[in-house]
Amino acid sequence: MDVLEAIKTRRSSRAFAERGGLPLEIVDSIAQSILHSPSGSNAQESHFLIVQNEEQIKRIKRFSPGLSGDPEAIIVLCSNPAEALHKGGKDSEEVLRFVNLGIAAAYILLSTHSLGIGNCPVRSFHKEAIKKLLELPHEMEPELLISLGYSKESPRKKKNREKEEVISFDRYGNTQK
Repeated sequence: MDVLEAIKTRRSSRAFAERGGLPLEIVDSIAQSILHSPSGSNAQESHFLIVQNEEQIKRIKRFSPGLSGDPEAIIVLCSNPAEALHKGGKDSEEVLRFVNLGIAAAYILLSTHSLGIGNCPVRSFHKEAIKKLLELPHEMEPELLISLGYSKESPRKKKNREKEEVISFDRYGNTQK
């Protein structure tokens, strides 16, 4: 599947079929997509936990009301505000670290979809509980969870807004190319 096809067809999956885990090749591919995602000023201040242990996943779910289904794995995307400040200044600490995580999340979502793995980004979780559960250092902040698994059902179709509502050319409101 090429990138444009992945962009057009990816949807959030919230129900997963139990298959006994993700193959090592898939986990390695996920790690490679994370390692190759760009970061502003090449700061690379983020950290990613790939959680595959079934009991640990159950514990994470207890503190994550937005996490549905029974995923095979969860990726926890973390930022380090102090490191972002040190590497890139106040803008990196307040804004760029979230941009960097967003870019990495897009890489993860698209690459896993292209490998046949369903996924869903989740922001509804208790940060302090997740931080304690995963034994994150005090300077590390969990910012986003991505659940991964084999989709049990086809995700719903998405209704996009009209192109003219969201895209302008050369100046705001100009819908002509």
